[in-house]
Amino acid sequence: MDWKLIEKVSVWVLLLFLAMSAESQKYAPRIENIRMDFVGNHVEITYDITGSGLGHTHDIDFYVVDNIGNLVFPDSLNGDIGDGIAPGRYKKIIWEIYREFDVVYGDFEPHLILDGHESYGIKGGPGYAALSVIVPGLGDYFVADYRTMKIKPYYKTAFSYGFLALALAADLKREHIPPVMGEPGWYWHAYPVGDGHYAWVLMYKDVWVKEVGRTEYWLFRYDAEIFLGIGLTAMLVDVIWVARQGFKNSRLRNEFLEKISLNPAPGGLQLSFRCTF
Repeated sequence: MDWKLIEKVSVWVLLLFLAMSAESQKYAPRIENIRMDFVGNHVEITYDITGSGLGHTHDIDFYVVDNIGNLVFPDSLNGDIGDGIAPGRYKKIIWEIYREFDVVYGDFEPHLILDGHESYGIKGGPGYAALSVIVPGLGDYFVADYRTMKIKPYYKTAFSYGFLALALAADLKREHIPPVMGEPGWYWHAYPVGDGHYAWVLMYKDVWVKEVGRTEYWLFRYDAEIFLGIGLTAMLVDVIWVARQGFKNSRLRNEFLEKISLNPAPGGLQLSFRCTF
């Protein structure tokens, strides 16, 4: 097997992958640095919109998850919320929380939706984690919008398969040297003399001696096992992330569907959305 050719091809594939990744990142708007704080009798939510093109505007929606996992869709909002929001830093939303709750206890986990990419009912549930078991990163496409993700799904695919490939290469390059019998003769023998130093002494052995078997590793000791562990761990982390995101999507979809109703109306049915003010 021509390992030099494989190394050259790997370098070119990596460079091509990095170039494609850089191009895909161009004009990929996303929300970053979400922060929520109580200020007086209201809540302030600050965030940044990055990765957007010049002159673009965006639609922003907001919901929170309470400390027992329920989804809350606030109504008393003003500030940088809704459509026509320009990109930039230090965007602020004011939530008049005490207009909706008499008493507030526990924590809220804030979530911002950019341009409807996390629209209710679009994203899949936890079952898509099975796809990431087959191909790392594949399930991500079905539970979130990859354009707004900091760690793209194809990064996860390349990372996991890259380390699995290294594990295979390390195992193929590993050489197991079995124990052998050394014939009588003169041998150099190392004696430890302290401080990590050894003294070499020429000795004569007049009997056959069994030499200990050893393993010659490709890069370092247990390299294949370490590479395999990193690759499998990356796959497991992605599966867990997809499952968790899928559960969140399921809760969001159920909350949304509970507010939708179909009622008889002249000439057909009327679709209504229930919202408390």
